[in-house]
Amino acid sequence: MQRWKIITPLALASVVAVAYFSGGAKVPMDNDNTSALAISEKASENALSKKEGGFGADIDLGDGIVLNVSDPAAFKAKDPTALGVEGRPLIMDITITNKGAKDIDLSSFSIIQSAFDSDEAQSCFDVFESASGVNGVPADPMLAVDASVSFKWAIVCPTKAGDKLHLTFSVTGNEEVTLDSTVK
Repeated sequence: MQRWKIITPLALASVVAVAYFSGGAKVPMDNDNTSALAISEKASENALSKKEGGFGADIDLGDGIVLNVSDPAAFKAKDPTALGVEGRPLIMDITITNKGAKDIDLSSFSIIQSAFDSDEAQSCFDVFESASGVNGVPADPMLAVDASVSFKWAIVCPTKAGDKLHLTFSVTGNEEVTLDSTVK
């Protein structure tokens, strides 16, 4: 007879308890950097913008940045000690064009990854040798709007000629493009 007076409040309390202790909506809260959702959102925010292209072609990296990398060619350093390690020395001509609305800083330009089909654990090493004109990014790394810059970049790859080479470039650190070639 008086059961409904007991059952109704218990049912309501159960619904409120389930809603309260289940965590509610799955959204990261302020300063939450430990939950799986917060970690996945942070990873997607920090993910580099991946682009596609090939050696010798203009590659639009977004924000008005256009990258052109020549196919890696065999390189003979004027100072062989500059190579540092044994392997196949390769050289590339890099051209970066700024068609965007603001100047860009090239100081973050790099080959962020190199890999070979024969051994993915091996990687290439950057080579800088002023005697051959391989100095890397220009001394003034700021590239003005509607301007281009070209420079040489050399690497030594610890593999044999004919191996498939995969180089991943980043101009400003916010994008990446992987280009495939064959070691000369």
